[in-house]
Amino acid sequence: IISIIAQIIKNKYEKKTMICDLEIFYKGNCKKIKSMLDTGNLLKEPLTKADVIIVEKESLYGIINKEILENINEIIKGSWLEDSNVHSYKLKVIPFSSLGNENGILIGFKPDYIKVYDEEEYIRNDVIIGIYNGKLTKNGMYSGLIGLGILN
Repeated sequence: IISIIAQIIKNKYEKKTMICDLEIFYKGNCKKIKSMLDTGNLLKEPLTKADVIIVEKESLYGIINKEILENINEIIKGSWLEDSNVHSYKLKVIPFSSLGNENGILIGFKPDYIKVYDEEEYIRNDVIIGIYNGKLTKNGMYSGLIGLGILN
């Protein structure tokens, strides 16, 4: 497994890019975004152990209800749940820890399926999209983070 991962990383560095296209299909909608393959993204949804792809909130407009995206902080706090149709989205709570954030929480959802276009096309229906309420990069080069586990 380590050898395969090392080969994937080596091939990516030789290309001088770790950016790929990601298409998210959800409730009849599709959104295409640029994503970075992130060797450090080992995040899994705790109940199903599904891999989590982290996507900027701004990139999800048009696929997720605007009202939900604009109230993501209130949903995390639990103060907005009773006044909306948020339950129809079957949102997931994903705890995480990272540098500078030991006890973080992401809200996520299970898409119908995703497609990742790297050297090959990967189709997965067993992932969770974690909604990140911020920017992943200052230059806007990508708006999603995909772990290498997605490509297996």
